[in-house]
Amino acid sequence: MEIQHLRVRDFRNFADGELDLGPRFTVLYGENGAGKTNLVEALYLVSTLRSFRLSELGPLIRQGAEAARVELRGRDPKLDLTTQLGVNLVRSGRSVRRTAIADGKTIRSAKDFYGRASAILFTPEDLGILRGSPGGRRNFLDRVLFARDRTHIADVQGYEKTLRSRNHVLRKEPDPATKRQLAETYEVALADFGSRIWERREALIEALRPTFISVFSQIHGAGMSASVGYQSKLDADPGADRRLALAEGLRNRRNDDIIRGTTTIGPHRDDFAMTLDGQPVGMFASQGQTRALILAFKIAEVRGARDLTGEPPLLLLDDVSSELDPTRNAHFFEALTEDAGQCVLTTTAPHFIRLGSAADARYVAVAGGTLRDGEKPA
Repeated sequence: MEIQHLRVRDFRNFADGELDLGPRFTVLYGENGAGKTNLVEALYLVSTLRSFRLSELGPLIRQGAEAARVELRGRDPKLDLTTQLGVNLVRSGRSVRRTAIADGKTIRSAKDFYGRASAILFTPEDLGILRGSPGGRRNFLDRVLFARDRTHIADVQGYEKTLRSRNHVLRKEPDPATKRQLAETYEVALADFGSRIWERREALIEALRPTFISVFSQIHGAGMSASVGYQSKLDADPGADRRLALAEGLRNRRNDDIIRGTTTIGPHRDDFAMTLDGQPVGMFASQGQTRALILAFKIAEVRGARDLTGEPPLLLLDDVSSELDPTRNAHFFEALTEDAGQCVLTTTAPHFIRLGSAADARYVAVAGGTLRDGEKPA
């Protein structure tokens, strides 16, 4: 879907804002706090029905307002049809009611709405993933998969619900026999949901690895090689049945789980790792190298999505240009121009985003919740 127009009403610091997006690059520039990231968040909200900054939706509604609305107008290039997508947020007591709308019709199921405007996101917070907790890295992978496969959302939700139930039994059930029986019962669903999550994550890493390695070399330059791999707590041969392997692992760890009061094996304990010249990135990479690694992964993600669907998704790059030296910055924008379809970038000053004279780019100045046409850097 090519997004042509964004309108936000009472969203964050925007009372009423409208943005025409370019067919390739739209660069939003302005001082910190001007509202650039809020527009990226609005685009992401319509793509995923969630914020990438907060788990709650209340702060997305402008202070003093009772409701917020985000609307997209775009074109489906395959059908050559115009489509409109919207998300309404309405305060209801202490909670916020969210409604998704497509071409004037309310979409009741989030799964049926999710991904109609497919988007890939980069934020500065992604840089902490490689040095942060395994949970952050798992969420990072799952966000990629949410955009590629709608069923992954349901499997993650089903797995997490079943995991909570099994852990509750392990901690709270007083009768040992009942505890063992219930724990065993939950293992069937955990193996079903968990094996599909495991398989998709593993397949994603395998599919993106060659492009990731190539793009990192393009951005960073010769002299250092990168790689990425999925790390499961269960040792399983590449061709092994993941469901059977997980079911067996849960069964073998049941006694230990009962003692510990928690489920100690499964995709909720898995991880992935990036390396530079065979060394763990979290221990040895500089901030600039870390940024180059994550951006290389994002471009690999764009290529993978394009190969999967026949068209690249919307790429959202928040504060993308900092902490790369001028040479690597130029190499990144060269790779971006080659691979990205429609892309929205934010920066504090337009001269930080140099896409080249051949790039079709629109520059927009953002200040205090207002938008105006900007100028390309000389």
